[in-house]
Amino acid sequence: MVRARYRNTEEDLKRFMRHTELIVKGKLFKALMFFGCAAAVLIVAFFTAQGVFLFCAAIFAAFGLLMTVLAISAANRNAKRLMKEAKEFTSVENTYTFTEEKFTVENKVKGKIREKDVDYGGIVRADENGRFIYLYVNTALAFIVEKSKIEEGSAEELRKILRGALGKRCKCKNGGRKKDAAEKRKEE
Repeated sequence: MVRARYRNTEEDLKRFMRHTELIVKGKLFKALMFFGCAAAVLIVAFFTAQGVFLFCAAIFAAFGLLMTVLAISAANRNAKRLMKEAKEFTSVENTYTFTEEKFTVENKVKGKIREKDVDYGGIVRADENGRFIYLYVNTALAFIVEKSKIEEGSAEELRKILRGALGKRCKCKNGGRKKDAAEKRKEE
């Protein structure tokens, strides 16, 4: 069993939206492809000494940069819109309890507590970055688990549960991160 707490913040929402746009939706990979093409054309320009290749490399690099900037601005715009729509967003605190079969979310908003069991079949993807594990219910909405706020168990135990329950839908890091282990040792 793994137990964790998470309280919504505006900055975490922006970070989640950027992660979703860039990593989950693959926009960063697409931008990197343009940067890679720019580098390849730049090498050709170097060896052929023809200016047209420099111009083409600049165009590829500009498209890569434009795609990245547009994805980040879309994520920030979506976060801002969500913050306006969900007026009580920052007052929400979730307590998660993960088991092999399901997980439970205890949702606390301004003193009112609701509890809900969530079947792993309702999770379309689990993904991870340096600070969070995201459990996506669709391409725009996810349960956010802050790894440093795991009170019982560890991030590695949570990854193991998620891999067992979600299979290929779990995109969490294999073996975890060194930072997770260092944080755990620090707490002990």
